[in-house]
Amino acid sequence: LRYIECFRPGTFQPMAGDPVTLTADDLKAIAAGYDAAGAPAPAVVGHPKTDDPAYGWARSFSFDEASQRLVAGIGDLEPAFEQAVKDKRYAKISLSLFRPDASNNPKPGCWYPKHVGFLGGAAPAVTGLAPVNLAGDDDGVLTVEFGE
Repeated sequence: LRYIECFRPGTFQPMAGDPVTLTADDLKAIAAGYDAAGAPAPAVVGHPKTDDPAYGWARSFSFDEASQRLVAGIGDLEPAFEQAVKDKRYAKISLSLFRPDASNNPKPGCWYPKHVGFLGGAAPAVTGLAPVNLAGDDDGVLTVEFGE
């Protein structure tokens, strides 16, 4: 697995709609409620609507108390996509979430990861996350910026 910083507590402006505030407790609930077997979140390019390919899968989410970051464990990265990330074609991350009241949310009542979107040149909506780093062995930590 590669581990990716994908969110932090705060108030952020989504691509559409009003600002959203997520607390450390919200991020802990996302990590605790994630079901990789039943409703896995794909690693994708950008924010696809329905049928774009997955280039990997979120196998887990955890909340790092020390850094106050939600961390995704990404597995099964497609080799050509992984190389594109190493080549800095996708240098930022945008975590897409189902709202708690969304009719298609796999875990109604809670924020739930929809996909982990790798972005090209878009500015991040969430600042303060570490930049992408895919260098090193497979047990290394991969950290990326969140952006929309």
